[in-house]
Amino acid sequence: MRVLIFGGSFDPPHRGHAALLLAAANKIRPDKILIVPAYQAPLKDSPQASSDARLAMTGLGILDQLPLKWRKISRIDAREARARRRVFTVETLAAVKPGELHFVCGQDSAMSFPKWKDTASLKSLAAWWYGSRPGIAGRPPAHFRRIPGQFPSISSTEIRSRLALDQDCSKELLPAVSAFIDRNRLYGKGVLASLKSTLSPNRYEHTLNVAALAESLARRWGADPVKARLAGLLHDAGRRYSPREMSAYAERRRLEVPERAAILELSPMLLHAHISEDLARREFGISDPEVLRAIKRHTLGDRRLGLLDRILYVADACSLDRGHASAPSTRALAFSDLDAALKLCVREKISHALCHESWLHPLTIALWNFLARR
Repeated sequence: MRVLIFGGSFDPPHRGHAALLLAAANKIRPDKILIVPAYQAPLKDSPQASSDARLAMTGLGILDQLPLKWRKISRIDAREARARRRVFTVETLAAVKPGELHFVCGQDSAMSFPKWKDTASLKSLAAWWYGSRPGIAGRPPAHFRRIPGQFPSISSTEIRSRLALDQDCSKELLPAVSAFIDRNRLYGKGVLASLKSTLSPNRYEHTLNVAALAESLARRWGADPVKARLAGLLHDAGRRYSPREMSAYAERRRLEVPERAAILELSPMLLHAHISEDLARREFGISDPEVLRAIKRHTLGDRRLGLLDRILYVADACSLDRGHASAPSTRALAFSDLDAALKLCVREKISHALCHESWLHPLTIALWNFLARR
């Protein structure tokens, strides 16, 4: 019996997965097809959707898309996902015996094969196949054979990012998968729904722009792009409140804000960063200290800004929606010299405050003095 095994994290499954499996079936001509979502694919981050959610989406986005002649010999094998193992194991492949096994995966996974666990045993248990994708340099190990055809340049990582930024993914995801994601509020859809219902349209647009820029800067400077995007999405959650409501919130929650009395009297809007951090923790369930700290520091600043702090501060100050003349050049500079961009952003903030004869918080002044001495 010839068995085609199609493995991956499928987080989420997209049109590229469906196209690859169909081409593989037509090439290998199997007697049986097993679609095996991994609990965590080798060398990849933990999936954002649960195992049960990915199993359901795999049925909608891959299994249900096969022509009847292949669909009737196919099933989803939930052993890896339900066993909660962090890698696709030798034991899983061995358990499929007897049979002539053919394992199919994407080009990126195939290229990482030398780093998998117990590769010698894996090679001996199956024939290995991959589908090529535009934009990926290099070739998989020699024992991989290529499935004929060129497959869509679709990345699950990019899809997750676009979903979290409220961007259209209809070209990448089948309608049934998109509907499942919306219905279950996966990949940040719950956060977006809350922000959209509580922020003004302009503030919501700004939030998405900051999150997108923060994610791009994180990729450039080696920070966690998922954390950066999340911090960007929640950095202005507190802007749902008016200045009067912010003052009441800070008093009611007894927020520890430096110079709180002066802020309450002179500039209550400055409270929004600390309120956003409090909402991120209480309402959105965020516990990551880096994300919470970046949210809290994005307005007043701090002399001890970490990498994620600096990324969010800059992204907020020069996001795509910012209208001041220096925003485009500062945004470009941030990708070549983040600290120089940070200094420009702080200078712009202080200049704006002075032009409007506004009160400057001591933390902002201290940050400027620190940067000016470097």
